[in-house]
Amino acid sequence: MEILDYDELDLWWRTVPSSRRFTGAIMEAVDKHCATAAHLPKEDEAGFIQMLTEKIQRKYVSLIVETFDYNGKSDMEDFVDALTAKFAPNFLRDFTTDSPMEDLALQNSLFGYAIIIRLKNKVKWLVSAVTDFNKKNSVTGGALIFITTENNPPPSLTRLSDFLTPYDVQFFAINLLEGARLTPKQKLYTSTLAAKLSKQSSTMAKNLAKVELYTHGLEFVRTVAPKFDEKIYNRAVWECQTQFLLPALEQIRSQLIEKNFLHLKKILPKTDEFGKTLDNAWDMELRHLHYYGGGDKIFSYEEWEILELAYSARNEISHLKTLENSQLEKIFNLIDD
Repeated sequence: MEILDYDELDLWWRTVPSSRRFTGAIMEAVDKHCATAAHLPKEDEAGFIQMLTEKIQRKYVSLIVETFDYNGKSDMEDFVDALTAKFAPNFLRDFTTDSPMEDLALQNSLFGYAIIIRLKNKVKWLVSAVTDFNKKNSVTGGALIFITTENNPPPSLTRLSDFLTPYDVQFFAINLLEGARLTPKQKLYTSTLAAKLSKQSSTMAKNLAKVELYTHGLEFVRTVAPKFDEKIYNRAVWECQTQFLLPALEQIRSQLIEKNFLHLKKILPKTDEFGKTLDNAWDMELRHLHYYGGGDKIFSYEEWEILELAYSARNEISHLKTLENSQLEKIFNLIDD
C-alpha cells in the first residue's frame, strides 16, 4: 500500500477540517505541557507522527521532540522504567506517590521534551497513565503523547473516529482525483465510494481514489487490500449508487411527467395494485408511468427507452442489487448537473 507523500499528508492533517481539529486536540497537550493519548488507524500512524512532530517543532523551537516505541505489555512501573532509561536517566522512583507517572511529573524529569510514545501493544494502564501524569504535572513539565492503533480503544482516548465524518474522507479523496481522467460526476461518485471503503483511513483513501476504482471495482480494490470482503464492497457500492441514483431517478420521473402531463391527465384516475387512487399525474411513480403510460402508449420511443432504463434501475436498487457502470453513465447523462 502506497504511503502518503508530503503534500497529501499536509492536505489530510492541515486542510481536512476534522483531521485538523484532531491534530489540534492533541496539540493542546503540548501547549499545556501535559499528557494525552490518541487513537487512529494503524496505516495512518507514521504520517500523523511525521506531521505532529513538524507542527511541534515549528511552534516550540526549544522543545526536543522524540518518538519512543514501547513494545511491552507489562505494568506502568515497567513503562516508566523504560521511558526514563532513555530520556531521564537520573530519575529515581522514591515511591512518595502510588503512581510512577505522578512521581515522574512531580520530579519534572521530562522538562524540555515532547515525547510521542508509539504503543505497539494494547496496555490496560493507558488512561491511568495520562490521568496520573496530568494530576501532578506543572506548566514547566514535558509533554507526552501516547499513540495507539489497537482495536477497541478506551472511550476516554482522543479518537480520530470521533472527529471524522465520511464527508471529510470524501473531501480528501476528491482532491486526490482532481487530475484524474474522469468526468465531474464520475469523480464525485468515485470519491464517495473510496470514502465508504476506506472508512477513516487517509492512506486507504489515497490508494483507492483512482480511476481504476471506477473502471475495475472489486478487482482493483483487491490490488490494494487482497483480502477485502466482497460483501462489504458490494454493500458500499449499493449505498453509493443509492445516494446518487435516487435523486437522478426522481429528476427523470419529473421530466417525463412534465413533458407528458396533459396526456397522463387524460388517463387518470387509476387505482394501482395497492389500492392507491391516482388523481394527479405528479403522484405517479416510475412503476405507474411504466404500467399505465406504457399500456396507453403515452410516451415517444426515446422517452420509453429512458423510462425503461429508469424503471429497471429503480427495481435493481430496491432489491439491493447494483448497476453496471454503463447503466450509471446513461442515467447520469440524462440529468442536470
